[in-house]
Amino acid sequence: MAKLIHMDLYRMLKSKSFLLCLLLSFVLAVSGTPVSRLLFTLTTSLAGDTTTLFPAEALFSSMLSEPFPLLGLLLMMLSLCYFFYADVENGYIKNIAGQMPMKGFTVLSKFIVAFVHNLIFVALDIIGNLIGTVFIQRIVMDAQVLDSLRVLALKLLLVQSLCALLLLAVTTLRSKSLGMVLVVLFGLGLTPLIYMGINEGLKPLFGQETDISRFMPDTVMNEEPLDTLKALAVAIVAGAVFLIPAIRIFDLKDVK
Repeated sequence: MAKLIHMDLYRMLKSKSFLLCLLLSFVLAVSGTPVSRLLFTLTTSLAGDTTTLFPAEALFSSMLSEPFPLLGLLLMMLSLCYFFYADVENGYIKNIAGQMPMKGFTVLSKFIVAFVHNLIFVALDIIGNLIGTVFIQRIVMDAQVLDSLRVLALKLLLVQSLCALLLLAVTTLRSKSLGMVLVVLFGLGLTPLIYMGINEGLKPLFGQETDISRFMPDTVMNEEPLDTLKALAVAIVAGAVFLIPAIRIFDLKDVK
C-alpha cells in the first residue's frame, strides 16, 4: 500500500494538468488583491466618490480562513479530476490493480494522495495571496490567527469529503464528464441549485422544512462561524458515504 501511495504521489506531482492548474491558481491568488484594488478605484472614480478609501490593512487571519481565492477551488478540483481519471484513461490501472490483494486499494491510495494535493494547492494559494497583498496593503497579525488555523483545517477536511464524491464519479464509475460537472458545480458554488431540486422532492416525505444543504460539505464550508463539531461530523459522514462505496464497487468491478 505504501508503494502504491508513493507511486500515485509521484504520478500526481509529474502530471502536466497538476502543474498547470497549480500555476494558474497561484497567479490568480497573487492577482486577487491588485485586481480588487483596481476595481475599487474604477468604481469610486466612476461614482465620483473621493471620500471612500481602499482598506490600508489586511488581516492575516482572513487569508488563512479563506484559502481558495478567486477560482482556487475550481482549479484544485479540476486537477484532481484529471489525476483520478488518468490511470483509467491510459489503461495504467490494469497493470497496478492486478497486483493488489484488493483493487479498491487503488481508490484509497488516490484519496490519500488527494489530501497532499490539496495541501499543496492551499499552501501555494495562501503564499500567493500574501505576495499579492503585501504591495497593496499592510498585513496585520491579529488575534484571530489561531482560530483561522482551526477553520483552515476544517475546510481541508470538508474538501476531502468532496474528493471522495469525485473519486466515486471519476474512478469508480469511470465518468470523466460527470466529474467535470461536479468540479464546475463545486468550484463555482452552483450546488444550491441542485439542492433546491432535491429538497422539493423530499419535502412531501420529510416536511416543508427539509433542507439537505445544511449538511453538505460545500455549504458547511461557507458557514460563518464554522462550527467545529458540525464540520467534523459532516466531513466524516460524507467522506464515508462516498469513499466506502467507491472502494467496494471498484473492487467488485472488472478493470478494463
